[in-house]
Amino acid sequence: MKKILSVVILSFILFSCDKQANTNIGFREPTCSDTTDEGKFESFTNAEYAQFLNNYQIVPGIQVDSVVKQMYIKGRLLRNREVFYDPYLVFRLYRPADFYMYMPTKESQEQYQSWVIPWNPSVDSQRANIYNVRARLLEPGCYRLYYVLVDTGKTKTVFTKGHYDIEIRN
Repeated sequence: MKKILSVVILSFILFSCDKQANTNIGFREPTCSDTTDEGKFESFTNAEYAQFLNNYQIVPGIQVDSVVKQMYIKGRLLRNREVFYDPYLVFRLYRPADFYMYMPTKESQEQYQSWVIPWNPSVDSQRANIYNVRARLLEPGCYRLYYVLVDTGKTKTVFTKGHYDIEIRN
């Protein structure tokens, strides 16, 4: 009986030490090695929806066409101790939309870096400077950037939503 009990206790100790606590419960884990699903319209999990979309009145199940002309991320590596102007996200729009981007930290899902870029009719393309998060000296690892493009009108309709993943190193 003692052997069985000691095996159970030892197994519990080994497996509990090996796991890291998931502070963003209900959020999908970022995957810096696979970028094939990035920059595309996607459904958010219930936790992601509650965190990033709860202020919008209309969230359609499909992307609203004729909004995004072009969107891409320049660089995916951010180094805490080096000054480079990467990464940043560039987008061009066919019609007025406000841009919101959120990057949850590893501390908790309530803590996140955010970028808010209102529609500017006088520029052809706009840019979200992700490298500005360098000042926070975040823990190295893979981070997910959730973006949402929203109508500038009173209804606050979501046009599109998705993600990009970046890696932070020291």
